[in-house]
Amino acid sequence: MHGVIPVNKPKGLTSHDVVMRMRRILHMKKVGHTGTLDPEVTGVLPICIGEGTKLTEYLQTKKKRYHAEVTLGFSTDTEDQTGEVTGRSEGVTGISDEAIDQAIGSFPGSYHQMVPKYASVRVDGRKLYEYARKGIEVERPVREVFIHEIERTGRVEREAGLVRFSLDVSCSKGTYIRTLAVDIGRHLGVEAHMSALVRTESCGLTLDRAVTLEALQEGEPRGFIVPISELIEDLPSVEITDESFFFKIRNGQKMDKSDIIEKVGKDDADMVAFTSEGVPVGIYYDHPEHTDIMKPYKMFNI
Repeated sequence: MHGVIPVNKPKGLTSHDVVMRMRRILHMKKVGHTGTLDPEVTGVLPICIGEGTKLTEYLQTKKKRYHAEVTLGFSTDTEDQTGEVTGRSEGVTGISDEAIDQAIGSFPGSYHQMVPKYASVRVDGRKLYEYARKGIEVERPVREVFIHEIERTGRVEREAGLVRFSLDVSCSKGTYIRTLAVDIGRHLGVEAHMSALVRTESCGLTLDRAVTLEALQEGEPRGFIVPISELIEDLPSVEITDESFFFKIRNGQKMDKSDIIEKVGKDDADMVAFTSEGVPVGIYYDHPEHTDIMKPYKMFNI
């Protein structure tokens, strides 16, 4: 079995928990995920299996989509609903829908985001959450992220001195939605946090294609596998018909880029997939040091 199974991760499980359960369900060890979801977050968690595990790095570059709830009125140390309250704002119910929409509308595009205290990013060899749990303040990295799309969905709720609204967000790898919620609050001049989150798309796989662990346990997992050929279908592709060329690619030989470009017919291709009789053989990419050479990125044994 090779490819990806999009799992609908339930609340309360870590991504590692899901991987361990999948290993038991599938009776195989070659299982991994494409990026963690916090225990309280639900939604699409692509699980790579077999030769599909070689695509983890590639799949992580694809944009993700989330449905999030933002609460204005107080902030937490984790920036989400699980943390301790660190600050409060009065009078947030007076903030108009127009002001909220204006704040949300300021975020599409590139912006610099500070990594939250409770994150697995390492600083001086230790994860940020390890410092946070011990009350040690360290300088946190600031990263450039990209918001492809962001819009408010549904009405703004005002109750008990708090304001809540939901967002649909499409963003780049490495974007922290809880930090985005805090930054929206900061734009409005009030304390805020992310109060709920569902990942609705990851690695090009949407929530409507995701399967529960229970369904996998009770059914036939093979029916839920997204094959490698589909996962790389957005790449320029070459179907190999020449035996000598197949031998070179199968053995991972470096190739003149001009030879590959001639076959794929796309001058700006920096990554190319090769197939034989429709079966993925490998992916080549631009050599980092020689612009006229392409070299193996990932090779598949299917």
